[in-house]
Amino acid sequence: MNNLKQRAAAVCLAIGLIPLLLTVFLSGKGAVKLKKQEDMEAYIPILMCRETPWDYEKEMLKAQAVLIRSSLYLYLGNGQAAETGIQEAVNLHRQQWSSEAYQQAYSRMKQAAASTRGQIIFYKGQTCQGVFHRVSAGTTRSGEEVLPGMSAEFLQSVESSQDMGAEEYLHGHYFTEEELRERLKKYYPSSGLSEESLEFQLEPEQRDTQGYILTVRVGNQEVSGEEFRVNLGLSSSNFVIQHMDGEIRFLCKGLGHGLGLSQYGANEMAKKGKNYQQILLTYFPDVTLRSIDFSNLAIL
Repeated sequence: MNNLKQRAAAVCLAIGLIPLLLTVFLSGKGAVKLKKQEDMEAYIPILMCRETPWDYEKEMLKAQAVLIRSSLYLYLGNGQAAETGIQEAVNLHRQQWSSEAYQQAYSRMKQAAASTRGQIIFYKGQTCQGVFHRVSAGTTRSGEEVLPGMSAEFLQSVESSQDMGAEEYLHGHYFTEEELRERLKKYYPSSGLSEESLEFQLEPEQRDTQGYILTVRVGNQEVSGEEFRVNLGLSSSNFVIQHMDGEIRFLCKGLGHGLGLSQYGANEMAKKGKNYQQILLTYFPDVTLRSIDFSNLAIL
């Protein structure tokens, strides 16, 4: 079980923990070629356009800028430039620039980044990763439950009940028995699935406090819930499995991994007049905001 938890933690980080980093695996470390002593602030709005709904409120966008800057600063400071996904974001930025809608979105993101220039989040004197997801299941997840033994204390479980009003809060994913069996065999060839109904071979085994699945049994194999949801293209790992009329439905709550800031919840707070500092301290109660010199960070 310890090995499984370690693997689950690694999968969460590598696959679903930080949307900012998802494209890294498509390009490799050699893809990011940046000049030394370059103003990294210029990349914040470009990354925001890729990761944030364009029509969200100004204060929510400011909170998002702080989180993206925090992750960017953390990885660049550790000499891990490739893990920021900057080059992919720049390529997408160039492809979309001819669109007037994109130009307007970029202008809004640029204003939000400028309003928070240099600000990042800290916990116990250390820079934090800017963790976010689209919609929670009504309460965000505890990092210590999901990532045992790792530095995730700053990721606390907080109420985000406004998320239950989101259009993406509930989503059903449907598979025929044959479709699902083929998908499972593709990703879990050693699971020993038999011709018996999947109803008896597929079962969530462990959930965290908020209902997200930590481990699921596929045949005779135990896999992490986050890996499972990514492989099957599910909206979240907070799901129930329902067998109905020859189909199998995964009914999911929320969208994304459920850790850190809920973008939808943060936007609802902004609509009610909360500023970005209040938003950040709601989702990260024990962090502090600090300003750093981000303009001349060397890329190793």
